[in-house]
Amino acid sequence: MVNYLTTKNRLLVAILAFILPFSFAKAEVKEDGKTISQGWYIGIEGGMPFGFSTFSSFGHDKTYLGWAAGLYGGYRFNSIFSAELSAKYGEMNLSAQDCCVERNYWLGSDGVLYKAGVLGMDSWEYANLKSHVRMGQYGARVNVHLLGLFHQTANSRWDLAVSPHIYAVSTKADIHTIADDAKVMKSSTNWHLGYGADLQVGYQLTSCLKLGIYSGLTRLTGERMDGMPEHLHKNNFVWESGVRLGINLSKKKNKVVETPSVPQKEVLQQEPTSSENVNQKETVDKAETKVAEQDVAEQHKVTFPVVYFAFNSIAIKQSELSKLNDILRTLKENPDMKVTVTGWCDTKGSVAVNKRISRQRAEAVKTWLAKNGIEANRITAIGNGSDDTQDADKARRVETKDNHQ
Repeated sequence: MVNYLTTKNRLLVAILAFILPFSFAKAEVKEDGKTISQGWYIGIEGGMPFGFSTFSSFGHDKTYLGWAAGLYGGYRFNSIFSAELSAKYGEMNLSAQDCCVERNYWLGSDGVLYKAGVLGMDSWEYANLKSHVRMGQYGARVNVHLLGLFHQTANSRWDLAVSPHIYAVSTKADIHTIADDAKVMKSSTNWHLGYGADLQVGYQLTSCLKLGIYSGLTRLTGERMDGMPEHLHKNNFVWESGVRLGINLSKKKNKVVETPSVPQKEVLQQEPTSSENVNQKETVDKAETKVAEQDVAEQHKVTFPVVYFAFNSIAIKQSELSKLNDILRTLKENPDMKVTVTGWCDTKGSVAVNKRISRQRAEAVKTWLAKNGIEANRITAIGNGSDDTQDADKARRVETKDNHQ
């Protein structure tokens, strides 16, 4: 047992060591409606559980379909990890397995297994009994989204997740006869520690609605969930498959930049003197001259195209080369012009990583211009990190601006 636990722990550490570097590498996550990579969510789920204990949902007489339904809520940290809490209630029926029927086991009214009916005490053959189990599950699970580990599928509408879970499980089993469904024994509520894992497949229908299916096993500790005595079969677990419908609660927040109001000073109107008339005329002439100069400057103002970048990339796309050639041509036509290139990222990922990537994008534009004949000292490259006033595709960009404008 010790060796098994040691091997199991080593395997868990190896899996985490493989996954964690990927989770921090995904600093930018697409936000175009295909995926929602961060934020709160809630949902409902329902499925068909099958029990395996002394009795089984796959009994000697037929297969019993159970039902379960519940609520869940959680938080998605990035494109790989999410965690959630859930509460679920369900019911299922189990009956004796073929081997128990062949051995002709009996259940006494004292709850003990016998190999024949006991004189002076009510007893029933296993073959004639079924267990009706009511079950509640309350706990937590961690979802590891496998498609988020790879750049090609990180922004897919599809999700494939492995979800280890741990539950507090309550069960209450009543023993009935198969023939007339008469209750012959009633048990008390038992509490179990449940642990296991699910495999989930999901599809993002819209930016806030997600549909998925799941299937997994939950192992129960403690008493038998079917209320029967433990004898031949050591199993005590539930296999459940079902459907999940989730709703994303996170909304993109845009900063609203308010223009500060400028208090207006009250001016007492007085009859101007002749000298004041001259001063006012000079002031008006200067203001008109300044406006004229501003108009000329506006006419000569240079507007550079914006260069956009792909998700999680600092490489210049082929489609953006024409914009860089326009910037190059303007700089060659104005040899005294100096510019600043400013890089940006979207809002997903850590502040430190996005700051670094935005600077690298600006440096990529500067390097391209320098390689094509522009002196490097004419270009200043800076990175401004995340921009939450733009959509994700427009946020991943580099802007160029004349330093004298």
